[in-house]
Amino acid sequence: MGLSLIPLLISRSNTVNFFQRRTGKELWKTITSVSKSGQKKGRRATRQQVRPVDRFYRIGASAMNVKFPGLNVPPMPSIAEAKEVQRQEPMKLLEQSEEDMKAQLGKIRTTLEDLGTRKRRNREKLHPLERGFSGTQIVGQKLGSPPPAEDVKFDDFESYCLEVKRTSNMTRVFGRVHTMSALVVTGNGCGVGGYAVGKAPIHQTNKAIVNAMNQAARKLFFVELLEGRTIYQDFYAECRNTRVFAQRRPEGFGLSCHPRLQKICEAIGIKDIYVKVEGSTKNYLALTHAFVTGLQNQETHQQLAERKGLNVVEMRPGRHYLPQIIASPITKEVAKEEDLPPLDVEMKLGRAFSFWVVRRRSSDRLLMKRR
Repeated sequence: MGLSLIPLLISRSNTVNFFQRRTGKELWKTITSVSKSGQKKGRRATRQQVRPVDRFYRIGASAMNVKFPGLNVPPMPSIAEAKEVQRQEPMKLLEQSEEDMKAQLGKIRTTLEDLGTRKRRNREKLHPLERGFSGTQIVGQKLGSPPPAEDVKFDDFESYCLEVKRTSNMTRVFGRVHTMSALVVTGNGCGVGGYAVGKAPIHQTNKAIVNAMNQAARKLFFVELLEGRTIYQDFYAECRNTRVFAQRRPEGFGLSCHPRLQKICEAIGIKDIYVKVEGSTKNYLALTHAFVTGLQNQETHQQLAERKGLNVVEMRPGRHYLPQIIASPITKEVAKEEDLPPLDVEMKLGRAFSFWVVRRRSSDRLLMKRR
């Protein structure tokens, strides 16, 4: 064995560096991660997003258009075939033209624009009457019918979102836990309605609304409507610091009330009503509960006649305030004036509210003044 006269030189080359020891996911995490305290201060929105570099920067591509088998072109099946291809087609170094470079940059720009517009929601232009309470927000818009529950379909129902807000709960283990809360009312427009509150994890508004729709479809109630358009009697109801005064109105009056109550009336089927709200007008859950409680506690004309044992009489200006019986007791006879208890002032003096009695009294007063 012969020895070489060329001296042996050992040179160390470090082929492993920081970028080779870490994966791409770990490298992106160094500039995109935000601490817990930073998330509470809103720093997550200002952090740079992860860019898919591999989509428009191919490894091995350069301005010289060099083909490397196995890197930027498919590998050769065998070494012999690779040598044969290299002998027939020697490697050529072709520099990219300006047009090719501009096309490559345009491709990168197009990819980034598509990536940015993909996250945008395609919002359809709604009719002004179908918009919500404020701009394009979902609060106040129609949500459609609730999903079926146990083979029961709600095709003729319509749902409205009354409120969407963020709630928080302080826990011992996880600290302050935020959730999304949604208030939804649903109804078929014929006296049947329901409302419920749905909750979901933070930033999942749609899930909270869907949960509220499912719960509202399972908590339905029925409201008696006069002529299918208004309430039977004026009522007062309250919940917490919210007070509601509702009055019956003639046909064609419309809905003169709180915007949230308008959606509730549309869901139930009320077309003519006047409602005055006092106290807290922004506690929408208390407002809804007070109004629905007042609707359920009202009496129909027949129920009033059965309870009082008297005829229910209606006097309209179109009939010159002549009385017209609209309900009479069925289970018992109509009580006579002699049978009424003397302490029941409402029954004894009920005729004092008649138009003709008031008119006769006013004429008597004029005669007394003339005398």
